[in-house]
Amino acid sequence: MQLLLPVTLNPRLSFDTFVEPEKSSGLITSVLKDGIDESEFTFYLIVGSDDVGKSHILNACCHHANRKGKTSMLMPMEQVIGLPTETIDGLEKVDVLCIDDLNLVLKDHDWQIAIFNLFNSMQQNKSTLIISSNVLPAEMEITLPDLASRMQWGTLFQLTGLNNDEKVKALITHANDMSFELPEDVAKLMLNRLPRKMSFLMQALYLLSRQTIEKKRKVTVPFAKEVLEI
Repeated sequence: MQLLLPVTLNPRLSFDTFVEPEKSSGLITSVLKDGIDESEFTFYLIVGSDDVGKSHILNACCHHANRKGKTSMLMPMEQVIGLPTETIDGLEKVDVLCIDDLNLVLKDHDWQIAIFNLFNSMQQNKSTLIISSNVLPAEMEITLPDLASRMQWGTLFQLTGLNNDEKVKALITHANDMSFELPEDVAKLMLNRLPRKMSFLMQALYLLSRQTIEKKRKVTVPFAKEVLEI
């Protein structure tokens, strides 16, 4: 019996709001868009630690595919831990499949076989497969040689965290997407007074967004200090 995976894409996590590290100069976004637009099989592996934007990219890939009239699905592997491999039956029919945190299930040999079969089916269907992991292919705990080989096929992107200037840019970009203006001095205040993990900063930004609407006030340094209690 197939088990459905109802995953709702985050509308805020698009390529428009994704700020790449300056050293990649937009290359990641460009290559992924081109790959999704292809009519041949394409495979990408996105590697990085937590909180560097892997899930953001996968959401963005699905949004881009949908805009191009293709079917897509985001599959966070944390949601299938302990479930039977039949959970992913039928996903080979999707045009663009994004698997988040593949490393979480690789200790299970049955899941290795299921992912290997899914890979082969998507290759035959000329689909796009995009996988994220917190470890490089050579460091994955894969005991199935054929799957280990497949993981070496893809275009590999290693994500690194944003520096402080890039985080300021990211906060301002996300604020614009939420339809409010975040002054640079407020963004810098957030970075100096709050934990610098992007996930935490984004929670603070959502709070500012709600409060600026409810209180009908512009975001200023005093207002941000009041709302964020910093």
